[in-house]
Amino acid sequence: MSPFSRKLAPPWLASTREFCREHAIVIAAWGPRGLVVEAKSPERAAEIGAQLANLGFQAIADEADEYAGLLTLSHPD
Repeated sequence: MSPFSRKLAPPWLASTREFCREHAIVIAAWGPRGLVVEAKSPERAAEIGAQLANLGFQAIADEADEYAGLLTLSHPD
């Protein structure tokens, strides 16, 4: 099997997915140190950023995200 055929999930992903499901937060993408979620307005982005800060995430300011209705967050683990 190719090493590029499968992503290894970061340790925080399972609990973050559950949290997002419970709070109606749609995950658009994830990586080893980050998460991208849908945020259709700046107010929703701020709300989600505050909620996910409790799980160790930090919002990354990006004008392109705001235009696309997304929010990118980084995780230290």
